[in-house]
Amino acid sequence: MNKNSVSAEKRIKPRHPALSEHMVVFTFPGAPLYQLKAKDISETGIGVIVKPDSKFLNLIEIGQEMKVELLAPLESRHIQGLYRARIAHITALAEGRFKGHKLVALELISKISHY
Repeated sequence: MNKNSVSAEKRIKPRHPALSEHMVVFTFPGAPLYQLKAKDISETGIGVIVKPDSKFLNLIEIGQEMKVELLAPLESRHIQGLYRARIAHITALAEGRFKGHKLVALELISKISHY
C-alpha cells in the first residue's frame, strides 16, 4: 500500500476528541443543550462559568435539582458520567479573568451512572 493513499475507516467504535478541560452538560425539556466549562471541581461539587446574558440563567434557580453530565479529560481523577446535582448558589464574579460572568455552583448529590 502506498504511504500517501487513504485507507478505509476500520475502527469498530467511533473515536471522540480528547477533552483538555472538564465540561458539564445540562439538558432541559424544550431548550437547547448547554455544555459549559467547569471552573472548580471537588468530590462534592462543580462550579461552571456562565455569561451574564445567557438564557441558561433563566432556566435555573438556587435549590433546583437536576441531572447533569460531567465530561472529563482522560487524565482526570474525577469520573465522568451522569450525576444528580443541586444548584447551590449563583454568584457574580467581580474580578479576575471571568469578571462580569456568573459562577453557578452545583452540589453533586449522587452518581447516577458512569461510562
